Amino acid sequence: LAMRKLTLGLLAVFTIATISFAAPKGCYEIYGIEVAPKINTAFFVLIDETTHFDKKLQEQVISNALAFTKSSNHIFIGKFSALIGGGYNEPVFEFTIDRRLSDDERYTISKATLAKVDKCLKDQIGFVKKSVQSAISSTFAKKSIGKSDILYALDDFSKSVIEPINADKKIVLLASDMLENSTITSFYANNHIRQINHKKELSIVEENRIFGDFGGASIYVVGAGLIPNSKSYVDPKKLNNLKIFWNDYFNKSNATLEYFATPALKKSIQ
Repeated sequence: LAMRKLTLGLLAVFTIATISFAAPKGCYEIYGIEVAPKINTAFFVLIDETTHFDKKLQEQVISNALAFTKSSNHIFIGKFSALIGGGYNEPVFEFTIDRRLSDDERYTISKATLAKVDKCLKDQIGFVKKSVQSAISSTFAKKSIGKSDILYALDDFSKSVIEPINADKKIVLLASDMLENSTITSFYANNHIRQINHKKELSIVEENRIFGDFGGASIYVVGAGLIPNSKSYVDPKKLNNLKIFWNDYFNKSNATLEYFATPALKKSIQ
């Protein structure tokens, strides 16, 4: 319901500069055209509200998400923090962009209707791009939150949102410092990143039965090990152990860790 209100609210703000496209309906639904749905790439952005990203890192997340705002793709934006002070796992925006009609399909539709559909599809892309940028920008941390339930959030989102989607390809862009700080375990000691034993931490995850299921998704992390305004030296060995832990975690959660940025991505997501 909250996500539907956001979608309709964004529609009211943008007014879409057209009459032909009206979210949350797809263009083919609007014009009563039966088209078999197909998702090429499902792109999920999960943002950790407890991590403070600078403008450059925020723009990395936005630009990579916008690059996947294309026909036949599914876009999902979600946020998480900890179950404290009103924080919880929450979808912010979700939309499946209509696929393009094949030449054979276009042949069966009148020119007048085709003109309207083509305009609707163009406006739909514009709507989703604006919605994605707005949703991501408004989600980045605005306040300090003492706890970070990353493992619980990934278990929740992976099983309830990511695994069920039927798509040729699934990509997850995870914007987080990846520093768990919960009742399950903590990667901190005396307000600094601690040297974790990745095997021990994996056993803790297994004991708590909190491995996820990402449905074969490729995972890209931005912001790992990020501690804003900290003047303390971050030992590369600690970051390496952090990466090893998360690599093993995703392997056991039906996913592949493709890139672990500490903190910035060095290349665009493909």
